Amino acid sequence: MIPVRIKNKFSDYPQKIMRPVSIRLSEEMIELLTATASELGFKRIQGLIRLYIRQGLDRDHQDYTLAYDEVFIETLRKKGVSQRIIDEAIVVTHNNNITHSLSELQENK
Repeated sequence: MIPVRIKNKFSDYPQKIMRPVSIRLSEEMIELLTATASELGFKRIQGLIRLYIRQGLDRDHQDYTLAYDEVFIETLRKKGVSQRIIDEAIVVTHNNNITHSLSELQENK
């Protein structure tokens, strides 16, 4: 496996190094996250949890925007989401300074 630092030297879309974080959740919350992740097309709940954290940060901190999250944007690109849709989602989320659900953004494709 090639280390992220070396891959970043040759990539048009550098990745940030991610660190694991532990969190305890109730069984009920895990079941709800699993169902919601499945409905929205996430393979695992981890991606959905990251999205919810990003939405909260975007709502609570005007200096934060999804545009700065290269890992999230690169994942969307790899999943086949066009750059136009990514740019529109960032503009809508940042300009309105309110949280839009993933399903709302998908409906506006």
